[in-house]
Amino acid sequence: MKNYPLLLLLFCCALVFNGCSSDDDDPSQEDMLKNKRWQITALDASTPIGDYDFYADMEDCQRDNFVEFEDDEELIIDEGATKCRSSDPQRRNGSWTLKGNILTLRGIGEAYGLPEDDLELTVTELTSTSLTANFSQSVQGFPINGTVTMETM
Repeated sequence: MKNYPLLLLLFCCALVFNGCSSDDDDPSQEDMLKNKRWQITALDASTPIGDYDFYADMEDCQRDNFVEFEDDEELIIDEGATKCRSSDPQRRNGSWTLKGNILTLRGIGEAYGLPEDDLELTVTELTSTSLTANFSQSVQGFPINGTVTMETM
């Protein structure tokens, strides 16, 4: 009979410690990306002829474009409020994958005036409202290394 208070105390301690898990509420990287509108806010690169701010040279009709990461790895590329060409579709479909810190975007190039339609990004920072990533591309045989920042709208 003297063991009952001790068993009750141990049982209560077990309940308290099991209920205090801190990792249950942390969203995954995929969840931080999904179902939001992401817009490029910075795009800088190093080229063989020097550093370049590509974002500064983007037209307004490209700056207002955004992407949405859907649950089924579908990527929606939207032209935003203004289109560069009236004949362009308002929305295009692409796809995305995230493996570790490598984010691959397929079908994004034309909407942003990029020479390649697919882009592989190495994510360096990801929050629920901001994404910063590095990339390396070869354009006509010349290496271009850069950083892109996207934020939710």
